[in-house]
Amino acid sequence: MKWRVLLFAALGLIGAGYFGPWAAHKDAGLNLAADDLAEFVKFMPVVRSGEIGIMRELFYVPIWLTSLGLGLLASRIKSFGLRLALLALSLLLVFTPLPGFTFLLTAYRSPEFGPTFWATVGVMLIAIGLTVFGGRILRSDRVEAILWIVLGLAAASIAPLHFVKIAPEIDRLYHFAVGWGVIAVVAGGLGLALIGVAWLIIKKTPGSLKKPGV
Repeated sequence: MKWRVLLFAALGLIGAGYFGPWAAHKDAGLNLAADDLAEFVKFMPVVRSGEIGIMRELFYVPIWLTSLGLGLLASRIKSFGLRLALLALSLLLVFTPLPGFTFLLTAYRSPEFGPTFWATVGVMLIAIGLTVFGGRILRSDRVEAILWIVLGLAAASIAPLHFVKIAPEIDRLYHFAVGWGVIAVVAGGLGLALIGVAWLIIKKTPGSLKKPGV
């Protein structure tokens, strides 16, 4: 129970951080969350000209990883109701990067929205697969711990480093402060990784605790 709560809390930090401000400003309209950044950067001259190489879809990585993490967490839970609730939350979050309904119908073949659409579909299928079959496939505690470490490090680095790359250019347009959103994502990601490392260490210790599942 304790492990599961810690994992859920770390995932919650990543998910909340994704929606929180990364570029914070006193004027609410200039606050940019991760999903806002994915749209904002494509209009920036330095990005449009290719002067700075930015893959805008990488700003969606925190919420995709949160969805995958919820699926992985659900795979080790015996309670059907709780597993279903985690899957529902996972699916709710995974769809947030998709464009509005007007563009959604053609997103699968759109050069602009296609990568986001297919990445979202892929994450959704993996999350469902983890929820349904993860408990049978991931029988090794070591493998599962390594997956948490990988998820955590990916969450703490990919989108935040992308933000660091583009932040000076945003600051030239208007001055901003680093918001709590990106800090929460990094903290949640590092938290997941540390939990995974601790799990590996404890599992090698005689008389170790039970694994983080129910």
